[in-house]
Amino acid sequence: MKSNHLRQSLVMAKFEGKTAIVTGGTGALGRVIAEQFFDLGARIAIPYHSEKSLATVPKKISAAKDKSQFTKANLTDESQVQSFADQVVKNFGTIDYLINAAGGYSGGDMIDDVSTDEFDGMLNLNLRTTFFVCRNVLKVMRKQRAGRIVNIAAMPAVTPSAKKGPYAISKRGVITLTETIAEEVKGFGITANAIAPSIILTKANRESMPTADFKKWVTPEEIAQLAIYLCSDEAKSVNGNVIKIYGGV
Repeated sequence: MKSNHLRQSLVMAKFEGKTAIVTGGTGALGRVIAEQFFDLGARIAIPYHSEKSLATVPKKISAAKDKSQFTKANLTDESQVQSFADQVVKNFGTIDYLINAAGGYSGGDMIDDVSTDEFDGMLNLNLRTTFFVCRNVLKVMRKQRAGRIVNIAAMPAVTPSAKKGPYAISKRGVITLTETIAEEVKGFGITANAIAPSIILTKANRESMPTADFKKWVTPEEIAQLAIYLCSDEAKSVNGNVIKIYGGV
């Protein structure tokens, strides 16, 4: 027990005093990521889109006023993204980790039936937001000569399937963006990696696919643990990768 406690204390020490931005931090995946980073001692900054969404954030995070920041921001508007990033630096001094979990899904149509609005919507929600946040956070990380970026992609971006075109294309763009950043930050003490999950075990996904075999789905906790590893000192040489997490059953 003492050995386990010591290991946990050492892990926490590495994240204590560090700042993690978690986009999508009020969502089913993002709030788990935010909670696990917070439990390891990191300060948490979350951009949110509505006051109602803040109710999903674990109370221990929202109550820790000196270790959390919540800023209403439309991540498709770069001026708002820049203001959010500036506020994080003003409040906490650094941006050490960026985990981009913001995004969404739309699908069901073949490419020749997909509307322009749906196509643009997926690009805006999944790729444009990630691009804007990465671009503004990178400016801070370059000055620090340190930082970790983890972008959440998706299995269809790696292995496309029918009737998921706009979603797959937008998430493939996230992968290419990540790979490009990884090449551009070499020598700056920064890494950029992407996580590509299969179906995530969330309440919404269970309700939309009630007859599916949930044991084959990946949990938010598993994705969060992978993100933590990619942000750790032990992963300092892991850069430019797309890590598949499809479930092991």
